[in-house]
Amino acid sequence: MNQPELLSGDNPRHVLRAARILRDGGVVIVPTDTLYGIAASVFQPDAVDRVYRIKDRARERRVPVLLSTATDIPMLAEPPPRVAWKLIGSFWPGALTLVLPAAASAPRGVTQNRGTIALRVPAGKTCLQLLQVLGEPIVGTSANRSGEPPAAEAERAAERLPDVDAVLRDDRGVSGGDPSTVVEVGEGGITVVRQGAISTEAIRMVVGPATAVHEELAPRQTAQ
Repeated sequence: MNQPELLSGDNPRHVLRAARILRDGGVVIVPTDTLYGIAASVFQPDAVDRVYRIKDRARERRVPVLLSTATDIPMLAEPPPRVAWKLIGSFWPGALTLVLPAAASAPRGVTQNRGTIALRVPAGKTCLQLLQVLGEPIVGTSANRSGEPPAAEAERAAERLPDVDAVLRDDRGVSGGDPSTVVEVGEGGITVVRQGAISTEAIRMVVGPATAVHEELAPRQTAQ
């Protein structure tokens, strides 16, 4: 078994190398806001399939998608309603994942035929640089096998997932802590599917009393 290529997020050539691996259909461990994630280009279906296999993730479970900016939303989702833009303005870049109606052009591998897609703009500098260089959204699910704790260290992520092609390390480290909060935006208001780094109360304060906020919480230990 080949060892993953080790890359530094502080080296622009290494960030470019990670982007080329992703563009060519590879799988890379990348730093996000709080945890390390396992990434593949959303436009590389075989690579997205590898992410599922490496993580041993159930196929019915969607993988979240990381964008470089909110202006990339139309690539994958229908135009968001006003309440979604309130949340975007307050929490992006950051640890909020929005579940929106998927565009007809959204790749099947990131929607799993559910008609929706989970999107986030991360706040981590290295991850944002990678997304900007790549010019494509990436799947960004936590770098661990399903059911195991997520990794906040590059070395631990690489040990747990040796079948990836490369590891892009954030030399300043990631903060650890809770994963992103997941909010689904629907016709009847919004639903907090998983409370993570952003509290339900903080979300209520942003959307205001006129918007119904429901809770349908997954277990707190659920990874990204």
